Amino acid sequence: MQTRGLLNLAGALLVTALLGATLASCGSSGESVKTSSILTSDAAARTVGLLLVSGSTGADGGFNFDGYGNGAMRVSVPLGWRVDVTCKNASAILSHSCAIVDDRPLSPFRTPTAFPGASTPEPEGGLEPGASASFTFLAARVGTFRIACLVSGHEIDGMWDWLVVTPAGLPKLTT
Repeated sequence: MQTRGLLNLAGALLVTALLGATLASCGSSGESVKTSSILTSDAAARTVGLLLVSGSTGADGGFNFDGYGNGAMRVSVPLGWRVDVTCKNASAILSHSCAIVDDRPLSPFRTPTAFPGASTPEPEGGLEPGASASFTFLAARVGTFRIACLVSGHEIDGMWDWLVVTPAGLPKLTT
């Protein structure tokens, strides 16, 4: 009787350990891209370079930017700085886009960009797998905005992060 109870306990502990290891490997922080490759800046020119690799990892079911989704990445940019965004679709099967939108409730309808020119071309259709596009915009107003994929259903599935335009300071990235 005692041997059987110990075997059941050992089996339960093994299952718990395996489940914990599996769940830990699914989190976005374990699969994220190095933050130094995401954000670059030139204070003298007042410009920020932002590399958004959509679907770059399997984190959040592939609905991520640089391995981060559901608001886990926060990019801060000072007011009046130019933001040069490169959007690369690393997915092998899904189209993705990159856009900066106002922080409004998520909607299945077209979401307008927060700044003129702040999206990849045809953001609802997205970039084909393996494609890239760039866009530039001026961080012209202070506030909190979303970095989002506007392909239908992707933002609701967690493919969004934060862009914060601050009154002053230097650009920074937090995860």
